[in-house]
Amino acid sequence: MPIAKSSELFSLVKSLSKAEKRNFKLYAGRNHKQGQLKFIELFDVLEKAKTYDEHQILKDLKGVPKRKLVNLKRHLYTQILNSLRVITVSKRPNVELRGLIDYAYILYDKAFYIEAIKILDKAKKHAEKYNMYFMHLTIIEFEKRIESRHITRSGQDKAYALIEESAKINKKVSAATHLSNLRTHLHGRYLQNGHCRSIEEKTELEAFFESGLQEVRENELGPVEKVYLYQSYVWYNHILLDFRSCLKYAEKWLYLLESEPEMIDRDVDLYLRAFHYILSSCFHLREKEKLNTFLLKVEAFRKSNYKRFNQLSKIISFQYVHSARLNKIIIHGNFEDGQQVISRTLKRIRKYQLNLDAHRILVFYFKIAWIYFGNKNYAKSIFYLNKIVNDELPKLREDLQIYSRLMFLMCHYELGNYDMFKYSIKTFKPYFKKLENAYPLQEITQATFLKLAAAPKAEHKTIMKNALTQLKVLQENSFYNVSFTYLDVISWLEAKITDRALSEIIRRF
Repeated sequence: MPIAKSSELFSLVKSLSKAEKRNFKLYAGRNHKQGQLKFIELFDVLEKAKTYDEHQILKDLKGVPKRKLVNLKRHLYTQILNSLRVITVSKRPNVELRGLIDYAYILYDKAFYIEAIKILDKAKKHAEKYNMYFMHLTIIEFEKRIESRHITRSGQDKAYALIEESAKINKKVSAATHLSNLRTHLHGRYLQNGHCRSIEEKTELEAFFESGLQEVRENELGPVEKVYLYQSYVWYNHILLDFRSCLKYAEKWLYLLESEPEMIDRDVDLYLRAFHYILSSCFHLREKEKLNTFLLKVEAFRKSNYKRFNQLSKIISFQYVHSARLNKIIIHGNFEDGQQVISRTLKRIRKYQLNLDAHRILVFYFKIAWIYFGNKNYAKSIFYLNKIVNDELPKLREDLQIYSRLMFLMCHYELGNYDMFKYSIKTFKPYFKKLENAYPLQEITQATFLKLAAAPKAEHKTIMKNALTQLKVLQENSFYNVSFTYLDVISWLEAKITDRALSEIIRRF
């Protein structure tokens, strides 16, 4: 085990539940003599500490020189993982299966090859039940080794059966690998380039995707390969901004898993991700009733299974469920209902902040800022927008950085802070100018704000009407209308022009 970074060890200790901490203490006590338990003292120190302070740790660990602390940390890290593995075996089928294979190797090395075959037979049934093709193939290869080297009294038929079984599983592995590669390529492509912005990009992506599916026959695929296929379609259509098709394949993904409950047992996060893409697609399509239906369904599943979730599943379920709750408020225009949901979301962000990447947190802040904006609490909206605008990672979600700056200007306009409004336009101008990729929504809205800053109040509605006309034309373009899902400038302009509340405008649709 390589030396764990101090931050990683500290985070691991802090992530443990009460039951996991108790199990660690029991595990360490059983496997070490009293004089070898200095690493438990380190565990106790880290558990009580609010931040990692090596100087204070050395002070608390009396008799441990600094040069020995590295080895002590390494040993503690290893022992925590070992203790977690013991209690995870019964919860994760893949861990249990690897344990069976390990037992088979141990028995084989002791020359108990008949007993090893019995264990492998049990492991194979486990692999078949949970569609674990790669490990299934590993088991068969081990069986073939034993059969070819020893007299097992299995007969010649066993050898032929293993060859046939190996060929069958290898075909599944090959298909699963191909579709997994396709899915991963599409995901990586989105992370690098985002959505398609031109006919040329769309044509190139379509050609790539079609070539990747030339040899794929859906009716010949097993459940694992089908999930990979549906995930590939989800990402493909997500990049193309075809959220209708994205929704279709996300639902197929979900219903397939529900027809194979063992797959949900094996990987509950995969099931939660299917819900996420359904809910996200409903948000983009403004499918209010469908979003409500699937949100209630995933909330019920989360509530009834939460005690069985591991730490990662709890974090993932938080991200997807709370994001959908905020989206529900946004597309229904029920901004006044946001406070309770927001407070619960912020509480979870604080709880899981060590495990959440900056991107996830910024997206939450943006949604929260928009809800406060819709509820006319502009000061609160500015507070959360500042967390995005002043972030030290400005290249992270460039579109989010742009929309946050535009909403920031909208807040100050609403507050009547015209001096701050003009100053902020000037401050943001260099940022917009250096952007590698111009966003039409940003260009039109920025130009509108420049005109508003220079014109008398009496001319503002005329300027807004002209901007609204331009933006409605832009909204018809399939490459650009996704922008209005994140920042609904059109509804805001209509509200200002007609002297109505933003929530009222949104509820009309």
